Amino acid sequence: MADAYEFEDTGDAESLARYVQKLRSSLKSRDTVVKFLKLIAHSLEASPQDVSCLGSAQQTLEEVLIDKNIINSKHKDVRIFAAACMAHMLRIYAPEIPYEDRYLEPIFDLLLWSVQQVADYQSPMFETALTVVQTINQTKSYFLMLDMGREDLVLEWVRTLLQSINAGSSAMAGPHILELLQGIVGDENTSEAVLEVLLSQLVPPKSVENPYACQVAQAVLKGCEGKIKPQLQKYLTTLILSPISSNSDLHQQCYTLIYQLYQSVPHILLPVVPHLTSELQSGDGNKRLEAVQLLCKLFSLPGSKLVTEYEDVLEALLGRYQDTKIEVRLTMLESTTALATGVGTDELQQTVLKTAATRLQDFEEKVRTAAVKAICQTSRRLLVGPTPTAPGSAGTAANKSNQLVLTTPPTDLLGQLGSQEDDAAAAAELGVDYTPPETAAVPLIGSGTEAQVRDLAYVQEVLQRVSLRLRDLKISVRKAAANGLLSVFRAVAAAGDAEQLGKVCWLPNRILLCIKSDVELRAHIIEVAMKDGLLGPQATAGQAAAAWTRLWVSATQLEKDALMQLMRQRATIQADALAFVGLRRKSSGKDKDDSDSTKQRLDAAASKLARGLPQPDKAMEGLKALMAVKDNHVFAALQQALAPDTTQQAHSKARSEALARVGSRSVSADFITQLL
Repeated sequence: MADAYEFEDTGDAESLARYVQKLRSSLKSRDTVVKFLKLIAHSLEASPQDVSCLGSAQQTLEEVLIDKNIINSKHKDVRIFAAACMAHMLRIYAPEIPYEDRYLEPIFDLLLWSVQQVADYQSPMFETALTVVQTINQTKSYFLMLDMGREDLVLEWVRTLLQSINAGSSAMAGPHILELLQGIVGDENTSEAVLEVLLSQLVPPKSVENPYACQVAQAVLKGCEGKIKPQLQKYLTTLILSPISSNSDLHQQCYTLIYQLYQSVPHILLPVVPHLTSELQSGDGNKRLEAVQLLCKLFSLPGSKLVTEYEDVLEALLGRYQDTKIEVRLTMLESTTALATGVGTDELQQTVLKTAATRLQDFEEKVRTAAVKAICQTSRRLLVGPTPTAPGSAGTAANKSNQLVLTTPPTDLLGQLGSQEDDAAAAAELGVDYTPPETAAVPLIGSGTEAQVRDLAYVQEVLQRVSLRLRDLKISVRKAAANGLLSVFRAVAAAGDAEQLGKVCWLPNRILLCIKSDVELRAHIIEVAMKDGLLGPQATAGQAAAAWTRLWVSATQLEKDALMQLMRQRATIQADALAFVGLRRKSSGKDKDDSDSTKQRLDAAASKLARGLPQPDKAMEGLKALMAVKDNHVFAALQQALAPDTTQQAHSKARSEALARVGSRSVSADFITQLL
């Protein structure tokens, strides 16, 4: 649709004078006013920065633009084109001023209104409003506003400029608004109120509601860092030490604000951060918690220089591991890994880890549990870095040449393992066939990654302290210790370093001891921690076998006894499960035997199997649900999966088939998952 005000513009002084005269004579006609304001705006836009270009229209134009019918008009079209004319008039007259001071306030009110229109990028006024912003930027005419001494007007301009940035307008208007804000805020007399308007964009709810304005505010602060540094440092120090007297609405979000500022203008905070030490020692537990949360984030940021600048602050922060408030101690433990990896040096990493380890004897169960988890996670990170690819994953095949191998039988290793006769006797006790070792190369552990496992004696020392929690009075702590220690072993194993692996073999060996002595923990170790094997579900059979070999070599006699008990238990469960499945198949199908004796034998087999599982009552519920399944293919698949001579591939296929047939969310599926 054609614009009603489109026209042909010659842009010369004579045309301008004619437009101005017609505008002056038609101030009561809104449509005529809009038409000629638009003509004048286009003519002024094409004019150079020279008052003489206005010709005979100069005096009349100055007067007509501040006429009450224009400057005070409520009509949007009148206001937007009047603002455009006024912006160009200020440009053409610069560095002089075409109006007396008493007219500047309504002029800048009008310009401010036009800036607000930038927020709606789909509005027909958007391009004209953007031209106003560009023109103000070009001539720096905002200095006239700053010289007026109207702080409330300056505040309103800063707010409006920030509010005008959004997803739609940021691409076109963002750079111009950023430049305009930097000009206004960069004034050496910038007030705290103006700073607070900017800072409020960095924290919720405004940072969430308008992330584009948040980004612009950060850029403004960064661009004006040198000029506003003293005012901002004074403001933040007051906010920390005297939040109430600061009269700032941001005092409740002080720590969030400091964190955001550190990511954009970190140098400004260098003299501010030491004041947080007093907050760490505040009598108010909530204040200490907030200070801990902030400092943990700051010291954990990649590339943070706070560690070198403020070791005393870090020392005070680490003292909060001993805080009387549980939430503070838990927050410190949750941040342990990030702190240890963020502080950089081995000495400081050791300090962080050992300080965290003091919470292993905390009187609160959940703190001890958190300490176990934090230390094991941090140990994994310090030993091998970020979690490597799991054994047996796609990386294994792609980098097979990098894999560590165990070539059997080396004489010294076989001497430690014992004679083949001893192994054959042990196999006979378990009721399985014995096959003498071959001389093939068996993959040990490793994903083919080139991870370097660090040899850190202090990590081993701290892990020894974690292993003591396997005897904790609370089962939740013992479970966490078993899970954590096994995760450290798996991480080192996945890195493929045979030498370092030998140094952590004691971890699963220590866990295996619990199977023999701790009935509660035994169920967790079998059902959860080691359900997917020693190395996890991705390990190949060869890798798992090699890992078990290393464990056996490094184990004490007590640990070997515990392992044999586990193996005997698993062999018994497997045999009982096979007997149950065989009887269940016999009691159904074409040639079914549904005699009372068969039913009695089936019930007895189910009871025996349930008693051998970690949670007999729960297992019996699963067995009853499984016995009610009508599909005999389920039991055929289970029989194949449980057979001693079944390959890993056949086992996986049979297991998947059984689960698919009973439904993945059924009670029967839960039992099958536990059994297999």
